[in-house]
Amino acid sequence: MTSQTLSSVTLETLGNYRNAATRAVAAYHVGGKRLLGLVNGALQNSIYPRTAKLAPRATQRINEVRGNVSEIIVKGVDQVAQRTEQAIEFSSTAAAAQVSRLAHFAAGIENEIVANGLQTASRLTLPGAKVALIVSSKIAQGANALADAAGVRPLRSVARKAAAGATRRAAPSARKTKAPLKTGAKDVAKSGKRVAA
Repeated sequence: MTSQTLSSVTLETLGNYRNAATRAVAAYHVGGKRLLGLVNGALQNSIYPRTAKLAPRATQRINEVRGNVSEIIVKGVDQVAQRTEQAIEFSSTAAAAQVSRLAHFAAGIENEIVANGLQTASRLTLPGAKVALIVSSKIAQGANALADAAGVRPLRSVARKAAAGATRRAAPSARKTKAPLKTGAKDVAKSGKRVAA
């Protein structure tokens, strides 16, 4: 983590949660289809050959029904995975944009008292945000392990790219704010010395 700002830590945490949610959905998608394939394979290879000797018509009819039910289940799994991925992308993109917007807004505040108050609040909140980042990275690692176990191919982290872009956009405004705040603090210190003298 190059920049220890509250916004960058928050964006990275959001990226971890997005990655974890996306990988969990991918594991559900692949795992659901694999489980259905195993059940269908067991029925077709072990059960139906035996029942076909006793009741061939009933076995054929049950096999047709199983095929129809399997198609419905596969479509359902696909739809749930697709809609969940869309919801994850929409909500995480909106949250990252909101964090960037707030960071940009805070960086543009010219009132020294308000700006100093926001910086103090940010410094006090940063340790908790770092703990949340550690927790989110562990959750993301667990989701990656689950997806790997389910046989999901590795994905590039779209969330990290989005978070990095948002951090890059917020960084220039944060730099612009720091300079006036430092000079403002020096001016306040100088005026305090003059009064004391």
